[in-house]
Amino acid sequence: MTFRPRKGNYITQRRGRYYYRRIIPVQFQNLFTKKVWMIALEGQNDTDRATEAQGIADRHNRQMRMVQMVDVGEATKLAADAVVMRIDLSPNDLPPGAPAPVPARFYRDGRIVETTKYAVTDDPTQRRAAEGEGFFVVSQEEARAQLELQQQMKAYDAAKTSEQAELADLKAELAAGKVEAASRVSGETVLSILPRWRDREKQAPTTWKKHLQYAREFAEFHTGDDGDLYLSDVTKRHVQEYVEHAQTLTYRGAPLSPTSIAKRLDSVRALLAFAASVDEIDHNPATGVKPPKDTRPKTSRSWKSFEREEIQKLVKESTDLWSGRRNSKQPGRKEDLATALQCLIWSGARPEEICQLRREDIDLSTSAMHITNDETSDDARARLTKNDSSIRTVPIHSRLLPTLSEHLRRHNSTLLFPSFAPEPTPAELKEEERTGRLEIKGRYARPLSREWTDNLRELIAPNEPRKVLYSLRHSWAAESRRTGMPEHVRNALMGHADDNRHASRYGGDVEWLEVKREHVERMICV
Repeated sequence: MTFRPRKGNYITQRRGRYYYRRIIPVQFQNLFTKKVWMIALEGQNDTDRATEAQGIADRHNRQMRMVQMVDVGEATKLAADAVVMRIDLSPNDLPPGAPAPVPARFYRDGRIVETTKYAVTDDPTQRRAAEGEGFFVVSQEEARAQLELQQQMKAYDAAKTSEQAELADLKAELAAGKVEAASRVSGETVLSILPRWRDREKQAPTTWKKHLQYAREFAEFHTGDDGDLYLSDVTKRHVQEYVEHAQTLTYRGAPLSPTSIAKRLDSVRALLAFAASVDEIDHNPATGVKPPKDTRPKTSRSWKSFEREEIQKLVKESTDLWSGRRNSKQPGRKEDLATALQCLIWSGARPEEICQLRREDIDLSTSAMHITNDETSDDARARLTKNDSSIRTVPIHSRLLPTLSEHLRRHNSTLLFPSFAPEPTPAELKEEERTGRLEIKGRYARPLSREWTDNLRELIAPNEPRKVLYSLRHSWAAESRRTGMPEHVRNALMGHADDNRHASRYGGDVEWLEVKREHVERMICV
């Protein structure tokens, strides 16, 4: 089939960026190991992009014409200019009676490598695929350096005088240096290095999920869908452009906050810092890149408290919603939701702290709630607190005590809210297969949070994105200030200070608990 290129520059636009996109003719797809070329364009206007794309199209046309014309010896030269190309001269693939092919010769690590199966590509995904199939893989830069070295070695062999030989030898030495420099460029990519990073840092599944999301987002922004990026190619400009791109993203119809953008930058910076620490790159190109300044007033950056009328409405609407609901797949889910909500209203604790409580954490004899962790436990669904100051004892308000007592009477589960027990994610199960340990951290509060997001938000505060389940903690704090609660008591109850530091001040743990109870009972939270 004779190749006849059609006219055109093959420009397309995706997500606000311009690309050269071209379907590769069927007869060339095996050679280039893909069906479509997708190359980001750097031009800043239509004229520049058209010129750039036309240049790429002309190069591709030239390559495909040459494939139909050149012999095996010329294939190496062709490959040096190819975007992705595989050369397979294996005897097994030759027709019967064909002469044995001459292996291609490469210089690598001080020795000559002869192979009949090699690939030239700058595409990380294609590189990994080719290496997995036994190809000797070089970059475009290394392919050009290898060709230059071969030419100088031929010149040395053909030299007729000592002066010619000396000159050719010198040029060959310089070319060999170029080959070594090009071959030293790391083959690791933004995505391929992630498992090594995770193994060293031992990140929690939820943290790892975000790192994976941002790494893919970073790579795909610069290379297109499902793309990847060599770490050695990443520059400060790549990171800056990603930060600028993040400012165009939205969440629930609103632009990402500066805090969310900063988290993305922190993740990319940490990844590149790891790559530098294991000598995959010379330095961290994200150093010095800063997120956008948060110009919002401080009052608009945090969760907003509910008014008492809103809390009353929340209790009523949730009661109507859950009581009228059919029994779910999780037994006792309705009761767990209702009791957990009351605990949030009357304790001032964080949602995760409440939802991960064990039965043993509720002491009805002293009307106290023990918020703690068990990081040393063998339980796969471990409890975690924000910090050491979060470990504390909170008196149970007299308005909450009957609800908790009845809740404990209804079941005998180890967990206070058994239907909230988080199930392992596919990533956690895969990690269990790798390490032999199943480790689930957090996510106890997810059922209650989803109820707010999916069902209750529209009923209570549809136009207040800063009012969330966590806002009940802020509402509790506001009510404590209204009653005149001393700051050190409020801090201890909310886990902002070391609870034990104040016990001796009041004569011991029992007296300190009663001091806290005295102030708690003055509060009217709903």
